[in-house]
Amino acid sequence: MNEILLAIDIGNTTIQCGLFEGEKLRSSWRLTSEVSRTPDECWQLTEFYCDKAGLGDNRPKSVVVSSVVPAHTRSFTWMAREHYCRNPLSISVETCPFLETRCDDPTQIGADRLCNAYAGFHYYGGPLVVVDFGTAITFDVAAEDGAYLGGIIIPGPMTAAQALHTRTARLPEVTLVFPPTVIGKSTDAAIQAGLTWGAVDLIDGMIGRIATELKAQPKVIATGGYAEPYISRSRSQPTLHPNLVLEGANLIYRRAQELA
Repeated sequence: MNEILLAIDIGNTTIQCGLFEGEKLRSSWRLTSEVSRTPDECWQLTEFYCDKAGLGDNRPKSVVVSSVVPAHTRSFTWMAREHYCRNPLSISVETCPFLETRCDDPTQIGADRLCNAYAGFHYYGGPLVVVDFGTAITFDVAAEDGAYLGGIIIPGPMTAAQALHTRTARLPEVTLVFPPTVIGKSTDAAIQAGLTWGAVDLIDGMIGRIATELKAQPKVIATGGYAEPYISRSRSQPTLHPNLVLEGANLIYRRAQELA
């Protein structure tokens, strides 16, 4: 058995973890980001899933972290240093200078977005757009040569639904399902149509605008826990790649080791 790498992607809603053996993702799991955890609690959870994956004594010897939540980053980094490896890699343009970007301020790019673009280009080539469905819907664009060009960030459907409910006097909080008709026959159905079909048309519209700016038709990849029902209805026909962020973190770590 090869050395195991623990990859951790910390987002605003969920924390996704994966155990890699080379490029093979052996096991993955999700935790909520809404709970604060001590490093020891992070370790106990990780050990549980390592046991569930059947690792035996072959525990991770390397850890890579992609994070947009500093408080969680500290807990998981301390956990990694205490229990698994001396120097976990926290992904950024500063720690991974081989990540080529063409942005005004590369330090503002979220680690998850770098991972998406890097893995997307690795598997599909460029030009490329990765659409990631989470708390926000993000569009990340890579050039034909793989350089990260920038992207788009908008509220995700769940975030928008919560905002409509909390910022208005009478609009209910709805379940995010596609209604049978676009023209809502009730307030609930009207909100559902706007948040679901509106998101689908937004994706197609943004892909079209990106293609116009690129002067090329990009490959379109979709990822994230909420992607499937939206992309299955999209005219852009994105390719679904569920664990793209984790795979990007794994690839970036291994590239960093090659260059060390």
